[in-house]
Amino acid sequence: MAIESTHLSTIVPNLGVGEIADAVARREITPIEIVEALLERVAATEGKVQAWSYLDAAGARAQARILSDEVVTGRLRGPLHGVPFGIKDEFHVEGLPTGMRALDILPMEPEDATVVTRLRAAGAIVMGKTHMPVRNKELPTRNPWNQEHTAGGTSSGSGASVGARMVPFAIGEQTMGSNLRPACYCGCAGLKPTYGRISRFGCFPFAWSVDHVGLIGRSFSDLALVLSVLAGPDSKDHTAIADSAPPADLQLEAMRPPRIGLVRNFALDRSEPVVLEALERSVSLMKQAGAQISDFNLPDEFPLVYQADRIVTAAEGATFHADEHPDMDLSGSAGRSGALVPATYYLQARRMRAWLTEKVLAAIGPLDAILTPTTPAPAPKPPGTGNATFLVPWSFLGFPAITVPCGLSPEGLPMGLQFITRPRADYQLLQVGAWTENVIGRLPAPPLP
Repeated sequence: MAIESTHLSTIVPNLGVGEIADAVARREITPIEIVEALLERVAATEGKVQAWSYLDAAGARAQARILSDEVVTGRLRGPLHGVPFGIKDEFHVEGLPTGMRALDILPMEPEDATVVTRLRAAGAIVMGKTHMPVRNKELPTRNPWNQEHTAGGTSSGSGASVGARMVPFAIGEQTMGSNLRPACYCGCAGLKPTYGRISRFGCFPFAWSVDHVGLIGRSFSDLALVLSVLAGPDSKDHTAIADSAPPADLQLEAMRPPRIGLVRNFALDRSEPVVLEALERSVSLMKQAGAQISDFNLPDEFPLVYQADRIVTAAEGATFHADEHPDMDLSGSAGRSGALVPATYYLQARRMRAWLTEKVLAAIGPLDAILTPTTPAPAPKPPGTGNATFLVPWSFLGFPAITVPCGLSPEGLPMGLQFITRPRADYQLLQVGAWTENVIGRLPAPPLP
């Protein structure tokens, strides 16, 4: 695809990760031109969306100039050379503050999180940090599809920055549902990988055995490309899986239509009619394209996942945050009540996680994935950030999950399909997402300037 320099401000924001990287490699556009076009997009939309807690325009331009010079000399650092991205505030970026520290005076971080290190090594450009709630303050971020509605959970800034076409991808994090929910609400593709598939070093923790680095992008081919850069072992994070990174090419031409289990006993009776209608339309299209979709029931003991999750996240959150902020009025999973959880309860909840994992794996059997709505309803209005009921179990169990956009509500708000599969099958799950995306179609850009 040839890119006309006179239309960069309208073309670049609609390019995906792979498209930008390919254009840079072919010398059709320079990294500095990409950054300038996206900064122009930010200037046009940030006032309405408010995705950025710290937009590092000067730093992005400086990185882009270096990368542009390297292209001239024939050097490409990696598969993301010249591709800008946003990153959730809780990740450390050298030279930028981390608002999640909740200090009156924020220091500049002395080193990058592993995800930032690997993205920089591949040639990606840090545009800045995206909003998340700090000190229990209401998020300023709004949904790019309708600014009267929320953009989702704690990764709302990351979801909104991609949904508003300010960057082609962003890094989020999910402890409950705060990566896939913003991705869904903002009309994006999202991945919460297997626990440990991406290193958490340099990520401010909520609950260390449940926290996942998440990806939000325009398409599943883009997410596969980014995952191929980020996944892999890390000596700085003992929970990182030792498996090597999956390939970037999803090889859809060789893929057979997937075998899917439509979950009947967990999500459908809790979903609003508009979500069920979108699910039914999508299932019909998938069946017409050859997918084998059958009814699926989760084990009868599955609801225990919520009680176990509350115990583990509360105890782990309180353990970490009590040392750093003994006087802070913490709430939710990191609240003071977590300090009162007996060790026997915590250990039993961890054992329950292993037991439930075995039961769910046995139920999934030969299926490629199981399917639920991503959320029970489209994005609500603030101060709420939406319902994570369908997402929490897979964060707690560590199973990989994705969200695929599946249409708009009558109010013009995106809805999504959640696919889940067995741990360490992230690549195969991205294949399912890309196949589904091709069958049901992608959403257009939101109605922003």
